Order: sequence, then structure tokens, then C-alpha cells
Amino acid sequence: MSTKNSTYIILGLILLILAGIGGYFLFQVYLTNQQVSYTSTTTPKIELLPTDSPTEEIVEVTPSVITPTASVSGKITPTAVKTTIAPTKIPTATATSAASSSTSQTFISDTDSFSIVYSLKRKLYQDFESTLYDTNGNVSQDKTVKGNRYTFYNAPTNFAVHVSPGTVWSWKNPDRQFSQSSLISGQPSYRYDIAAQTIIDLQYNNKNYTIQCIHNGNSTLKTECEAFISSFKLL
Repeated sequence: MSTKNSTYIILGLILLILAGIGGYFLFQVYLTNQQVSYTSTTTPKIELLPTDSPTEEIVEVTPSVITPTASVSGKITPTAVKTTIAPTKIPTATATSAASSSTSQTFISDTDSFSIVYSLKRKLYQDFESTLYDTNGNVSQDKTVKGNRYTFYNAPTNFAVHVSPGTVWSWKNPDRQFSQSSLISGQPSYRYDIAAQTIIDLQYNNKNYTIQCIHNGNSTLKTECEAFISSFKLL
């Protein structure tokens, strides 16, 4: 009988030892999981919310006026001079529009006595030019003299007609040579071509007219430019 009791006691001790060992390992696993959860280097992704985009695009029209300057070789080298135009109003008091076709419209300036046909794709704006140049290419010091600028805008290019008093011009060029072989509305003209634009100068009734096309070498725009120039009429 005593032998059986000893056997039960030994088995009980073994079970207690095994239970203790099992509990120890379970406790270690628990601690390990807890440590991993607090020392994790994984961070949540931060998503940037886009800000509201403007509903209207503010367009600033900046037609470039070419300023030729003499190089060492004697040739005229153009350098761009930007003049900022703020298209805020369409001329009404000094200009009228004649009958239009399905693709074009005729603009008439009573103030500067000319008419010109332009594409209906373009918007017409009028402003003033305060920086003008004398016949020698110098900036005019008479700040009371201003020129009128009519811009026919269609992004990304502009056509324009600049009109100034007979003593000054809207752009710098001391080497204008007017030609009888190139008449615009019956007047001899000076033509200036570069890759980006075409400029035509002429004089009439003590006023200087400059017709400007910024076409960037695009063949379609160059064709439109030639039609624009050809349509110019002095009144």
C-alpha cells in the first residue's frame, strides 16, 4: 500500500513540475507579444488632402514687342521686351464693330481711323502704352504722350495693332526702311520677320501704326497673320 502512495506522490510532483514549466513558457510568450506591440516601428500612412483649386483662371496677356539692337556685324539682333497688358475692358466709346461673318469680324477704331478683320476666336482688349520710343530708338521722355494698343487675344498667341503719335513708336527700331513695294492700305510699310512673330510698321496722318502677330512659327497662325495684315485699312 505504501508503494502505491509513493507512486501517486511522484506522479503528482511530475505533473506539478510540468505545469510549472508550461506556465513559465506561456508567460514568456505573452511578454514577447507585448514587447513587440509597443516597440513596433510601423507608422500609419499620412494622406495629404488636396486644397481647393481655383474655379477661374486669371489670364495675363503679355505680348512681346521686339527690340532690335545693332550687333558687331551690323545686323539687327532682336531682343524681346515684354509689355504687360491687363485686359480689363473692351473698347466701346471709341470703336465700333462692323458686320461679321461666321468666322470673322471687322473692328473699326474711330479714334485711330483704321479697321481690321479678325477671327471670332479672338477676344479684343484695348489699353494704353506709356513706354514709347523716338525715331532714334531712345525711350521717349515725354510721359504725357501715350499710345493706344488693341490686342486680339487667343491663347497662347496674340495679334495686336499699336498706334502712337507721329514722333514716337511702340517698339524700338532705329533702322526702319519703308518700302513702296510693300503697301499696306496704300501706304509704304516696313516689315520685320523673325521665327516667332511678324511686325509691320506704317505711317499715316501724323500717326505711327504697328501691326504685330505673335505666331511662334505655326503655319496656321502665320496664314491667319497674313490675312490679318492684309485686312488692315486706314479710314
